[in-house]
Amino acid sequence: MQLLALALYARDGRRRDVRFVPGQLNIVTGESKTGKSALLAITEFCLGRNRYLVPAGPITDHVVWFGSLWQLTDDPEGPRVFVGRPAPPSGQTSTQRAMLEFGGPGLDLFDSDQLVENADTDGIRRQLGRRIGIAENMVESRGPGMNQTPFEAHIGHAAWLCLQDQDEIASRNYLFHRQGDGRVAEHLKDTIPYFLGAVPADAAAKKAALRDAHRALRRAESALTTAEQEASSVDSALRGLLAEAYAAGLVENGDLTERDNIVAALQVGRLQASATQRQSADSGTPEAAVPIRTDDPVIVQDRRREINRRRDELRAELAGVMDSRALLLDRRDAERDFTEAVGLHTGRMTSLDLLPHMEDGGSTREEACPVCGNNLDVPDPAISDLSNRLISLRTQLTALETAPESRRQAITGLETKADQLRGQLSAIQTAIESLDAANQVAQLEQNAAATRNYTRGRIDAYLTVIETGASSSLKRLRNNVTDAARRVSRLEDEMDGDSQREELHSRLNVIGRTMTEYAQRLGLEHVENGVRLDLSALTVVTDTSSGPLPLSRIGSAANWIGYHLATHLALHKFFVENERPVPRFLMLDQPTQAYYPSDAAKNAGQVADVDRTAVLAMFTTMRDVVEELTPRMQIIVSDHANLDEQWFQDAVQHEWRNGVRLVPLDWITASD
Repeated sequence: MQLLALALYARDGRRRDVRFVPGQLNIVTGESKTGKSALLAITEFCLGRNRYLVPAGPITDHVVWFGSLWQLTDDPEGPRVFVGRPAPPSGQTSTQRAMLEFGGPGLDLFDSDQLVENADTDGIRRQLGRRIGIAENMVESRGPGMNQTPFEAHIGHAAWLCLQDQDEIASRNYLFHRQGDGRVAEHLKDTIPYFLGAVPADAAAKKAALRDAHRALRRAESALTTAEQEASSVDSALRGLLAEAYAAGLVENGDLTERDNIVAALQVGRLQASATQRQSADSGTPEAAVPIRTDDPVIVQDRRREINRRRDELRAELAGVMDSRALLLDRRDAERDFTEAVGLHTGRMTSLDLLPHMEDGGSTREEACPVCGNNLDVPDPAISDLSNRLISLRTQLTALETAPESRRQAITGLETKADQLRGQLSAIQTAIESLDAANQVAQLEQNAAATRNYTRGRIDAYLTVIETGASSSLKRLRNNVTDAARRVSRLEDEMDGDSQREELHSRLNVIGRTMTEYAQRLGLEHVENGVRLDLSALTVVTDTSSGPLPLSRIGSAANWIGYHLATHLALHKFFVENERPVPRFLMLDQPTQAYYPSDAAKNAGQVADVDRTAVLAMFTTMRDVVEELTPRMQIIVSDHANLDEQWFQDAVQHEWRNGVRLVPLDWITASD
């Protein structure tokens, strides 16, 4: 996408055209205050910026519409687009109103009577972006304190890489257009990797999908944990109910552990009890007289005693587990105190490491007191003795520090075991209480079968509320967890952060080499060891023997301008050669400003001989880059310079001197 023309529309319908040539270096030279710098603001306005920052003066006084004509591809016979923007009403500083028209190679600037508002700035950014290859994308902001909502990179973000006004190109602190705006700076950091091709267009969408996958995994794990806890509660209740049915004589086996087996046994016992009751009713014989082996009071009594004994065993086992846990906790507390003491003692002796290491035999004990000279019963320790003691203490400390992990595991295991025992004990206790209640009913009704009927009723009630397909439900939940974990793993593999950092680093290395080459052509300082783009700080860094040197620490405006120029030329060379979706033009305002000491020199367009070499190097480098990339690159320069080189004069598209300016004088005089 390259700029073919800008147009200004007067209130009376007259049009002022400023045309450019695609695929070439275009120079607009002229005196001060002729409107050269306004070209950049008008261009950005026509690319969809809402704020109206055209300099106050003749333009804002006499221009009511702005137009721009663009060539969308590198082919001169390819499609074009016209973008028009009405100036905002008086008193307003922004507008979203626009005109957008696409056409073929014959499309040209519209006349004022053809201008119509048919779009807005969002539509301009979206449609122009799609035409130059900015696909649907999501970029996730990484800046501290920024709104973390992902946003779409559009042509407005790309335009920041194509514009350099006169305050920016000579700045030591800001490298990119509008970088001084904090939000713009963060979005530059977020979007440049995308425009370089280091981040896939759907990277943020995949990050969002990964967050959703993590949430889904946590929900699945929570649902499974809840179901397993409920299943454990159900299993404990079923075992208690089995024990009760066993004691009541409804089942033959009270040692079943699997849920399906317990449920099956309870169902059989319930059916047998129901059949016995029906048989008794049909024959007129009391139910107690119906021969069922488990009606034997001796067997029932033995089973009841067996349940009570099991309860006592569980209580004793639970007490033992809790005693073991208390012992481990006491040991942990004691070892913590001892570890602190050993650590303190070790810290005090650490200074021994500063003493020189003595060879064997080189350090002896002091046998005599250094004060009185008497022999000591216990000689003072030598340095080697103290060092050995320090090593011993460190070994003990290491052993103590490795022990807590295994102890924590043991404590966790005991707590898990205690929970299991409490569940079993609760089930047994419930069974005993239910049997006691059934016996009271039997005594009141003077009917020996009442205990079985009471228990059978409890079995009926419980089996109707539990989910008989609990096993299949748990299996389904486990499969959900497995599927969710597999999706998380797949997305994490696709979102390999290390790979993306390597991709970005690789591209910045390529750009850095080109920056170094251009900086050498421009004769800049501190270029000997290489130049690179620091994306995290949005600045240029030169590597020196004493460390990295950022642009802010490099002196002279000539260097600041030169490094801006080298950076943007290198970036656009990369964009073009790698078919990245960035407009193929670079607009620079006053790149030679450091070489004009006076307004007279600016108006004449001539520089002193001592500076001519540097100015010529700047324009020569721009010319060479455009020629190397032709017809895929366009550079537009607004400047005072007017060199007498033939190729320079060939590149001059507009010279605004001797009364010629952006807003024609007759527009101004006519209104007066």
